[in-house]
Amino acid sequence: MPLLRWYRPLLAAALVVAGCKSNPPAPAAPAPDAVTASTPGKAPTPAPAFSSALSYLKPVDAQRCEWVRQPLPSGEPTVFAFEAACDESQLSWSPDGNVGLVFNPAMGDRTQPRVWRVDFPAKSGKPEDLKGLLGTLGGQGSDTPRIHRMAFDSQGRLVALVSDVPVEDEGTRGQALAFRQEGADWKNVESKPTTFDSGPGVNVLDTAKALPDQTLSLFGDLPGQSAPEAAVKKLDAALPGQAEGKIGKWMSLSTPGGALYYWTAQDPEDESSYPTVPVRWEQDGNLVELEGLAARPGERLGFQVRGGMLLVFVMGETRSAQVFDPRTKKSLVTVKNIESATLWPEPSKR
Repeated sequence: MPLLRWYRPLLAAALVVAGCKSNPPAPAAPAPDAVTASTPGKAPTPAPAFSSALSYLKPVDAQRCEWVRQPLPSGEPTVFAFEAACDESQLSWSPDGNVGLVFNPAMGDRTQPRVWRVDFPAKSGKPEDLKGLLGTLGGQGSDTPRIHRMAFDSQGRLVALVSDVPVEDEGTRGQALAFRQEGADWKNVESKPTTFDSGPGVNVLDTAKALPDQTLSLFGDLPGQSAPEAAVKKLDAALPGQAEGKIGKWMSLSTPGGALYYWTAQDPEDESSYPTVPVRWEQDGNLVELEGLAARPGERLGFQVRGGMLLVFVMGETRSAQVFDPRTKKSLVTVKNIESATLWPEPSKR
C-alpha cells in the first residue's frame, strides 16, 4: 500500500539525506471517503504559498520506491512510498504544484500500468483507477495499445499518450494517440501516424509537446549560452591546460546570484556535447568552486534554476543531487543514490 509520512525533527540547512527510511509501522491506506482537496461536499484544502523544495525518487529495493519532497533551505521531508521501480517511474505535477502523479508503465511481464496520485497539502496518496482508460483501449498487452506516459496538462486534466502498433508492422510504424480524462470517461483528443523504436513515437503529438516542462532534462540542448570572451580568458588563466587539446568549451548559466560557468565534454556515441566539471561561480570578480560538489572530470551534469535555487545533478557512479543558494553560494542539501531529481515546479500563471 502507498505510504505518505512526515519526518521529524526539523533538518538543518546543511542536510545530507542518506536513507530517509526510519521504517515506522505503515498506517492504513486512506479510505475512499478520506478528506482531500477534491472530495465533494468537503472544504477544499487551502493551497499553501509556494516554497522551494527538492523532489527525487529514492530506491528502497528493486520494486519499491519513495518519492521525497525536501523543503529548502531546510524542513521536514514528505515521503510517499509506492510499489514500483524508481527508474521505471515518471513524475508529473498539477498546475498549482500541490498534487503529484506517479506513472509506472507496463514493463516486461507486467501488463498493467500503475498510477498513484499524491496530494501533498492534504497528506494523502492513493492509486488511480485506470479501468475506464484500459477499457477504452481494449486492455493492455503485447497486441494492444500501450500507454507510454500519463501526466497533468496545463489545465490540470489527466492525459495519456498511447501507441497503437499493428503486430505485422514489427513495432516500427503505427499510430500515436492522446486521451484526456473528462469526468469518469476518457476521450481520444488526438491521433497521428508515427514511427516507434528509433522514431519520435508519441512525442509527435501536439498534446505531448504542450505538456508542461516540469522535470530536469539531462539530455538535449546545453543550458545557458557560450561564455563571453572575457570570461573564457579568465577561466583559461585560472585553469591552465583545461582547454588545451580537448574538445569542449566554456558555457555560462545565469542564476539569481550571478553567472555560473561550466565546461563541456563530448559523448563518444553520438558526438553531442554535455555539461561536466570544472564548474565555477563568478563572485566579486573572482572564480569560486562549488562547495562540496563531488563530480569527476567527464561525468555528465544536469543544471536547473528554479525558485531562486540551483540544482546540480551528477550522473556518476553515485547518482547525486546537490542544491545551492546562488546568492550565498552555500550548499543546502546533498542526496545520493537517487533518481529523477528536480526542483519542485512553481505554480503556473494562468
